[in-house]
Amino acid sequence: MHNKEAIRLVLCQSSANYRRPGTFENKMTYPLPPFSTVIGAVHKACGYTETHEMDVSIQGRYGSMNRRVYRDYNFLNSTFDDRGILVKMTNENMLSTAFVKVAEAKKQGSSFEKNTDIKVYDQELLAEYQDLKRKGREVQILKSEKLKPELERLKEEKKKLAGQRKQLDKSSLEFERLKEAEEDIREKIEETEKRFSEYEKNVFSIPYSRFRVLTTSIKQYELLSDVELIIHIMAEDRRTMEEIYENVYNITSLGRSEDFVEVKEAVWVTLSSCEEELESEYPAYLAMENVRKQKVLTKDKGMSRQVIGTKYAIPKLYTIGENGQRIFDKKKVLYASGYAISDIEEEDGIYVDWLDDRKYYIVNFV
Repeated sequence: MHNKEAIRLVLCQSSANYRRPGTFENKMTYPLPPFSTVIGAVHKACGYTETHEMDVSIQGRYGSMNRRVYRDYNFLNSTFDDRGILVKMTNENMLSTAFVKVAEAKKQGSSFEKNTDIKVYDQELLAEYQDLKRKGREVQILKSEKLKPELERLKEEKKKLAGQRKQLDKSSLEFERLKEAEEDIREKIEETEKRFSEYEKNVFSIPYSRFRVLTTSIKQYELLSDVELIIHIMAEDRRTMEEIYENVYNITSLGRSEDFVEVKEAVWVTLSSCEEELESEYPAYLAMENVRKQKVLTKDKGMSRQVIGTKYAIPKLYTIGENGQRIFDKKKVLYASGYAISDIEEEDGIYVDWLDDRKYYIVNFV
């Protein structure tokens, strides 16, 4: 088994939430950051805009896990007039979710437009909303009473000309005259529809779209405290390894944006093979394949040495699907807090990082 070169990172976080996908009411956390979180943080630190292949081993521990309460805001798909909190988005191009509160419905049957059973936060913006609701009705009346009849008249006239043209010789002057007249009407129809569409967007649709309705609810999230992480990174491309080492102190957070990271150590290390049974001091993500093959065992040297832990499907790398959605390659792992390794082969992806004659880290690449 050949020795491998890697970069060892020792990181600390005062708190962190490595959110598990599919958890909403209670934002549950993984016990360690997912591979994708670490790889993404490294890519951001290095300024990479394309995927750079790398393997990571993640182990660590935390002091405690607590639950925190927070108020969650959810925008509704439609701007309902009778419920929730009416807000106006502050960004003209809708590039952020910042908003100003306008009014809040007090009970079922409230109406922002009619000023019924609502709590007003901004009277000027509420008046703007109410005016837009009136303009919306005026636009619909204009569409049904003027635009629709005019378009029907033009289409009927165009249809009549087309019928007359079919009775004529295609080479005749009258045929060409009717064809041009028919084309003029078609262009007039398109221009009329376009002008009205622009009018509707400017007078109503765009200004009204800046008003949204949201609801609030009390939810919880899990929070790890006093987090210590030992991360090993290995890449076949030497230049990638050098860039990671040069930029590793640019890693600012793992998990949420507010889950700040302190990089305590970043060193080049040589990973060696394991020719004896060694026990791990830190919980880690272990490849399920190695668990099944009993390459990793419990520390208990009794009859059954099947390692016990929590199974996860942890995201690592992703590809972009046809609809632009990220499709993650998920790795089946076991999170185990106490384990040993024995009878390791190179294809198992397990190595030892020796600090001195007695202290070491077991490195599990998945």
